[in-house]
Amino acid sequence: MPHPSETRAPESRLSSGRARVLTGRRLDLAVTAVMLADTLAAGLIKDVRDGMPPWGWLPLMLGPLVFPLWRRHPRLVLVLAVGSVLASGPLGVGPLAVVPALVAIAVAMYTGYRALSVWTVLALSAVTALGNLHNAGWQLDTQVVERTLLVVGWLHVALISGLSRRQRDAYMAEAEHVREEAVKRKAADERVRIARELHDSLTHSISVIRVQAGVAIHLARKRNEEPPTALVAVEAAAKDATRELRETLTMLRDDDGHRLDRIEDLADRYRGLGFHVDVECDIDCAVPVDAETDHAAYRIVQEALTNAVRHSNGDRVRVRVRRGDGALVVEVADNGDAAAVVPGRGITGMRERVDDLGGTLDVGPGAYGFTVRASLPDTALPAASTAVAGGAPELEESR
Repeated sequence: MPHPSETRAPESRLSSGRARVLTGRRLDLAVTAVMLADTLAAGLIKDVRDGMPPWGWLPLMLGPLVFPLWRRHPRLVLVLAVGSVLASGPLGVGPLAVVPALVAIAVAMYTGYRALSVWTVLALSAVTALGNLHNAGWQLDTQVVERTLLVVGWLHVALISGLSRRQRDAYMAEAEHVREEAVKRKAADERVRIARELHDSLTHSISVIRVQAGVAIHLARKRNEEPPTALVAVEAAAKDATRELRETLTMLRDDDGHRLDRIEDLADRYRGLGFHVDVECDIDCAVPVDAETDHAAYRIVQEALTNAVRHSNGDRVRVRVRRGDGALVVEVADNGDAAAVVPGRGITGMRERVDDLGGTLDVGPGAYGFTVRASLPDTALPAASTAVAGGAPELEESR
């Protein structure tokens, strides 16, 4: 017996397929075909009953045929649809000819042209009332009121339909945004929890290694012996690992501020190993940097410096961090032999960080030596510039 999810899967695929058929341009063409059939049917009924002048078919076809332009030119569609209705009004083709104007009003209201839509409805209501009075010999009777209220009611239904659909889409977009924010907060909380667990477990073990190495070094020096180089390296590595775990936990809590501000401190660690590290960080701390970009740039510099110390046969490293063309550019180059470098896990990790942000990474020989150059999207800079320039533009309400 098939699983219930297996029986529902074909139905969901079929429904999604039908939804894809009637969206976008295909939906516009389908609506155009329906409206064109309505207006042509109204004209055909009029032609069979009372006769139809040849020019009368043009306004009946104009309103539906311009509908596919509503996404780019909603005001033009509204004007032409309403104009076609006014032109076909004296022909007396019936209420079906008004359908393109109703759809155009709803679309204009949906796209945000509220003032234009409202004034159009008021104008059409006045024209309808005057036309019915004129046909009745300027005698206000029950039939005139019924015909006028019928058209005015449908005009207001179109107006309200466009506004309600616009508000519904705005509500759905806001709900989706809230849901995404909730997912991000939940993921952040989970990362903090995992970081705490790793910090508590790994820090204890690393601290034991560091203490044991420190005791061994102390005893060796107490015996006037030079401690083994490997033992000194173990103590230093354990110390760095403990600090890195604490920094990672701080970063996951999102309370560490700019990490790029600490590149100079990062370089000082490697200067103590006999490397000359030249740092030039052209980042204004007053201008915000996207948190993910800031963290990725810091980690790329850290990994590139580590690779230079471990694998380079040079003694100088140049670090450059700057902004340009909406991107944060990080470049780390050493004066070692670039041809002897074999890409490893460090470069793979850097590439994964860059790919996650949609940036680019170039690794290989350069003018200075082996060069790591990353270009990361700097989304915070355009936002800040827009805010300084006067904020976001007004929405369609101002139209």
